[in-house]
Amino acid sequence: MKRGVRAFLLSGLCCFGACLPGSEQQQQKRTVSCEDPVVRKEWRSLSEVERRSYLDAVKCMMEKPAWTSTSDLPGVANHFEDFLGDHILQADTMHFVEIRECGFQGGQPYWDWTLDADSLDGFLASPIFDPETGFGGNGEWVPGTVDNPEPGMAVHVTSAFTMSFDDRSGGGCIPNGPFANMTIHMGPGVSVEPTEYCVRRDFTPSAFMTLGNSAVVSEMMETPDFGHFTDQSEKTIHSAGHPGVGGIYGTLTDLYCSPGDPLFFLHHANMDRAWWSWQSRDLETRLTDISGPIVPYDKENRLGGNYTLDHTVRAGTTSNVTVAIRSLMDIEAEVLCYTYNTIY
Repeated sequence: MKRGVRAFLLSGLCCFGACLPGSEQQQQKRTVSCEDPVVRKEWRSLSEVERRSYLDAVKCMMEKPAWTSTSDLPGVANHFEDFLGDHILQADTMHFVEIRECGFQGGQPYWDWTLDADSLDGFLASPIFDPETGFGGNGEWVPGTVDNPEPGMAVHVTSAFTMSFDDRSGGGCIPNGPFANMTIHMGPGVSVEPTEYCVRRDFTPSAFMTLGNSAVVSEMMETPDFGHFTDQSEKTIHSAGHPGVGGIYGTLTDLYCSPGDPLFFLHHANMDRAWWSWQSRDLETRLTDISGPIVPYDKENRLGGNYTLDHTVRAGTTSNVTVAIRSLMDIEAEVLCYTYNTIY
C-alpha cells in the first residue's frame, strides 16, 4: 500500500492531518508550544463513557448533512462522507473533519497494534472489535481469492500488497456493533458518483500480526532518517491495519475509500503516533526531516519534484484553510496542539 508520506499526519477526525514531503534539512528551532495540547489516548485506555461518546459522535456525523456541494461530490450523503469524498479526490494532500460538533471533547483515539499482534487470540479478542464499546467485528465469510473472487465482489488488493491472504476469514458487511450494516455512498475506488454499499471487513490475521508487532515497530524506531522511516512503514505498519482488517474485500483495503470504515481514523492516529515517537528521539533534527515526491511513486521527479517545508496543503473541499507544511511538523506546536499519552 505505497502511499508515501501521506500515511503520516493523517491525524483523524478532529485535527489537521497532512501528507508531507521531500528531502530537506534546515536549521529550524522548535515553534512556540501550545499551552494546553489535547491528549490522544489508546482506545482501551479510554473510559467506557469516553468510548461510547466517541462512537456516538461518529454516528452523529453520519446523520448530519454534508458540507460539500454535490456538484463537487455527487454521491456525498452526510458529514462523515465529506472526508471520504475528499480522500477519494485528493488522497495525496491534506484532510480535515470536525467531530467536536457532535459532542466528543477528547483527543482522537488511536489503536496501538502492538497490543493485539502477539497472537491470533489476542487479535480476535481486541477491545477494538467489541460489539458494545468498540467498532464491531469481522464480516461473514465470502469465498474467493485475489485472482478468483466471488462473482459480484470487488477485490481491493493491488500489486503493492505482497503479503499472503491465505488466512482471510470474512468479506461480508460489519455484522454487529454501532456500525453494523453501515453503508457508504461513494466508491468503490475513485468514483464519487452516487451509489450505496456496505462497509466490509475481511480479517487477515497473519498480515496484522506479521507487520504490526512490537519487534517491527522497534526496528522502525532505529531508522536513521525520514526517508528510511516512511519507506519501512509503508511495507509494515501501514499495511498491518489496512489489509489486516480489510483482507481482499474489506473497505479498509480500498486505496481511495478506506476512510469509509471508522477504524481508519484510529489506525492513522497510531501511524501519526509512531512518527511522533520516531521524531522525539532526535526532535531538533527531525522536525525538519521530510522526504518523498509530490506525485506518489515519482521517485525520479519527472512529474512534480519534491515537497519542501514551505509547500502549503489545503484542508479539502469543505475548507479553504491552507497551512505551510513546516507548521505541521511539530504536533505540540500552535497549529496542531495535541500530544500522545504514551509513545513507543
